[in-house]
Amino acid sequence: MALLLLSAAPAWALDADSEQPMFVEADAAELDEKQSISLYIGNVEVQQGSMRIRADEVLVHHKPNRQPRKIIAVGNPVRYRQLLDNDPEEVRARAQRMEYEADREEITLIDDAELIQGEDRFVSDRIVYNRITDRLTAGSSARGRERVKIRIEPESGGSDSGQ
Repeated sequence: MALLLLSAAPAWALDADSEQPMFVEADAAELDEKQSISLYIGNVEVQQGSMRIRADEVLVHHKPNRQPRKIIAVGNPVRYRQLLDNDPEEVRARAQRMEYEADREEITLIDDAELIQGEDRFVSDRIVYNRITDRLTAGSSARGRERVKIRIEPESGGSDSGQ
């Protein structure tokens, strides 16, 4: 019973980010054109538009046009942040492993996963967000093993104390 479809669930990513070039910095890189993969090792920083990923290791599976098809980042932890469409708040996340499927526009945070947007916070062993459907799942709904912990702060602006 860990399915989350909340109005407080994040709407990730600026639409223009996917159209921007990707920049990667790392201590070492291995490129395999035949397999269409690239591996970046050591203090890896990935930037595409407003999206930033910091990890110990990043593996990128490329499409024929060299755009990312799948990104797998591993770290202690992997850190992610990105600006949102129509929202000044940036979403931040961390996990031991992060997988991004570009065609499905789906990000999966695995092991010690935490997602923060503003004052709202989601914690579980597995969090999956699909940007196309605006659907966030966590815990057993996302094939995780742990319960989901959520903190949703009330919006400030109106006082509805009921007194």
